[in-house]
Amino acid sequence: MVSENEMIPVRIKFSKKGDLMYISHLDLAKSMQRIIVRSDVNIWYSEGYNPQPKIVFAVPLPVGVESDTEFLDIRITKPMELEEIRERISKNLPNDIKIIDIYTPEVKFKHISYIDYTIQIHSPKVSSATAEEIKNLFKGKCNITKITKSGNEKIVNICEFIKQIEVEYNGDIIINTILCADAERYLNPELLIDAIKNNIDVLNLGTTEEYYSILRNQMLNSDLTPFR
Repeated sequence: MVSENEMIPVRIKFSKKGDLMYISHLDLAKSMQRIIVRSDVNIWYSEGYNPQPKIVFAVPLPVGVESDTEFLDIRITKPMELEEIRERISKNLPNDIKIIDIYTPEVKFKHISYIDYTIQIHSPKVSSATAEEIKNLFKGKCNITKITKSGNEKIVNICEFIKQIEVEYNGDIIINTILCADAERYLNPELLIDAIKNNIDVLNLGTTEEYYSILRNQMLNSDLTPFR
């Protein structure tokens, strides 16, 4: 039996787009387990009565958010070329998931401090004035109800969790923002949408004329360099 110290760590960087943005993190984890096993990669299993393939994700992606940068760590029990692992898994992936890179990790996921997002708001009601309203909304103080890990509600000033934010109008509202992502200060980008809905006259028509999208661009270290 291979000991834990003899396992070979492998990190998979992938994108998740299209209709798959609507599946939950739990469903994604179960699907990736099955895909990796089906790909005949010698992955490490947990011990006990019901052994499961051991996979670890970085910061879970909220439902409804697309991503250009997701990370998944596995450990393999026998040496295998990284490109072979990539090819085997890629053959079994759905079209909306693409492997971007595969390599040996050097740092742990706990080093992820921030995440860079792009939020796009489409509405017949938006203008350059709306962009200015959104800029002002996230200056200083913007309280909103946030659900804690224990399931309780807590009023927080989400501006404290916004590292950077830029807002522009080009026919749509484009918000480029860097949000806290460590375990203690994680901010779901959907809370920015909630704040905009609650404070600005937009995203309240309830028709297909209004919609928004959120894209996770990349995960960042504490110095804002790309996490790898």
